[in-house]
Amino acid sequence: MNYSTPIPPTWCPGCGNFMVLAALKSAFADLKLPSHQIVFTHDIGCSGNMADFLKTYGLHTLHGRAVPVALGVKIANPKLTVCCFGGDGGLYGEGLGHLIAAARDNSPITVFVANNQLYSLTTGQASPTTPKGAKTKSTPLGVSALPIDALKLLKSVNPKVYVKKVDSKDIEKIKQEIVSALRHPGFSLLEINQFCLAFGKQI
Repeated sequence: MNYSTPIPPTWCPGCGNFMVLAALKSAFADLKLPSHQIVFTHDIGCSGNMADFLKTYGLHTLHGRAVPVALGVKIANPKLTVCCFGGDGGLYGEGLGHLIAAARDNSPITVFVANNQLYSLTTGQASPTTPKGAKTKSTPLGVSALPIDALKLLKSVNPKVYVKKVDSKDIEKIKQEIVSALRHPGFSLLEINQFCLAFGKQI
C-alpha cells in the first residue's frame, strides 16, 4: 500500500520526524490499513507539516486542539483509525487538558508526540518537558520548573491507557510501538523523543 504523497518532506536534514514518518508508513502497511480509513489530526509546528507528506485524511488544527478534533472524528465515524500528531508544546502545553480528558475517558484514539523538549518552530522557547535549569530563548537564566512526565500523569488518571516512550533513532522500535499503540482498544499515546538540530541547545 502507498502512504506517500507527491510532496517531499521539508524538515531540516537529520530531523527525527523523517524516522517517524517512515515508521508510520511501515506500521500501516504491516496492519494492512487502507489509507482512506486513516484520519490524522495535526497540531501546528514542524510536526504539523506531516499532513503534507502522509497519504491519509488529515486536518490541521489550532495549537493544542488536535485531540478534541480527533475525538469528534472518532465519534462521527467509530470505524476509522483516528490519530493525532503533534509536539510536546502543543500536546503537553496548550493541549494538556484535552489529553488528560481523553485518557480519563479511555477514548479510542492514538496520539503521537514528537518530544524535542522545546517549542522549535518558533525558534527554541522552553516547553513543558524542557529540563530544569536549561537555558533557552525564553529562559535565559534557566528553566525554574521541573519537566512534566506525561506518561506517568496519564497513567495516574487511567491505569488502562497504553502509553510508551521511544527514541526517534530506532526506526524498528518506533514501528513496533506504533503497531502496539494502534492495536490497543482504548486510548494510546506514543512519545517519540527527538533532538532539534536547529534549536536544540537546551541540553
